[in-house]
Amino acid sequence: MNSFFASLLSVITSVLIALGVMQPPGPTVGFTDLANRDYNYEAQYIQPDASKYVKITVPDTGFDVYAPTEGKSSGYRYGASIITNADGSIDMWTAGPGDKDQWDWIFYTHSPDGGKNWTKEQVVLTPTPGSDDFYSCCDPGVIKIGEYYYIGYTSTVNSKGIENNVFVARSLNPAGPYEKWNGNGWGGKPESIVTYNGDVTTFGAGEPSFIVVKDKLYIYYTWKDGALNQTRLSVADATDENWPATMEYQGVAINHVLPSEDSSDVKYIEDYGKFVAINTVNRFSEDSSIGVYISDDGLNFKISCFMKVNTSHCCHNAGISSRANGHILLEDDVFIVYAYGDIWALWATRMHKVDISIIDSPDLYEYDNGTNVKTETVFREAKEYFDPITITVRPHEYELKLGEIGEFAKLYKVNDALERERIYLNIKFSDYDKDVISVYGTYIIPKSAGQMYVTAEWNGFTTQFLVTVK
Repeated sequence: MNSFFASLLSVITSVLIALGVMQPPGPTVGFTDLANRDYNYEAQYIQPDASKYVKITVPDTGFDVYAPTEGKSSGYRYGASIITNADGSIDMWTAGPGDKDQWDWIFYTHSPDGGKNWTKEQVVLTPTPGSDDFYSCCDPGVIKIGEYYYIGYTSTVNSKGIENNVFVARSLNPAGPYEKWNGNGWGGKPESIVTYNGDVTTFGAGEPSFIVVKDKLYIYYTWKDGALNQTRLSVADATDENWPATMEYQGVAINHVLPSEDSSDVKYIEDYGKFVAINTVNRFSEDSSIGVYISDDGLNFKISCFMKVNTSHCCHNAGISSRANGHILLEDDVFIVYAYGDIWALWATRMHKVDISIIDSPDLYEYDNGTNVKTETVFREAKEYFDPITITVRPHEYELKLGEIGEFAKLYKVNDALERERIYLNIKFSDYDKDVISVYGTYIIPKSAGQMYVTAEWNGFTTQFLVTVK
């Protein structure tokens, strides 16, 4: 292209931007590898057509990616956060049962072939004893910025599971290890990035999801305060490694008024320039469906359609897949994943490939007229051998007194059915102050007053517990 035509193109582009027909290209966040479309690339953001809506349909009854173990009274994976990669592989994080006094842990699994086969699960995030996420790590929402995967999650110090807050942790690897935001940086005792300050008898804040748009990180989260049921939005500087310190509240994105609406998973459909949020309606009921909301600016959402046909009875906590930056690309296979089941805490996890199109007006037909499916849960057979996926320690906090002889740290291996077996050998302890305690085998001996976290390792698995010497 000669200089005359290049100059003419530049003038035309400037005029179109000034008239609002085109948007200026957003700055690149972090890396500038345009071939890596999973994250941090310079997307060509298009101007959304405000007159259009989005239709998402479920063409078939899908397939289970998790099933409870036969003979168990509980077992579940829910609140899926799903990343589809350029090679068709899938990374998925879910919440599942935790240890004694820890309600939920976060699990990770990988599919190399678009959901047909999955690697063995790993527990990648657990509560930190004696901290503000004492009881739970649940409701994962995952984004990748630069080299780091970030898991947002819900937790609380209220033993009734209310007054929740939003936390975040990061890792260079989707399977961890993760370091938690501590209020100033990464690692150590966690501090919340969204702190609930409403009615202490209700859920509070939690269930985050993330999108990177240009140089901004959009952080969506549930806010349930008394009768309020909202999805709220904060934004942060995606170019700042310590982005939680840059968060600014933007407002209420969705006021949920339909019956029994639960958490929103929010993504950005790059081909349409539109934000999309999905959440289950009439959750846990035979009339359950999945609502779809859209927005042109990321803050003001409106209902667009419902997914009910081919979804399962009693579904809840739905998620929709995207690339690692929270963008949906229509060239990819796009999936929804949710938990379902009519017995509390005995839920399978189901996945569907979905179709996405643009429409001229909201399509609410399926909400009143669609029929979902009574899906019978197919239980897994119990394994004949113990295949551990993590380790844990009981109790999670040890309090010793000077002059006492000490205590044994009780370590257990845990399998994917959350069964436990005591382990005694080949355990290594680290990260403790040798002036405060001595460790012989699994025996802890107090030496001087102090408090610290101790890391235990066995066969490649690690866990932490808190030791206080008074």
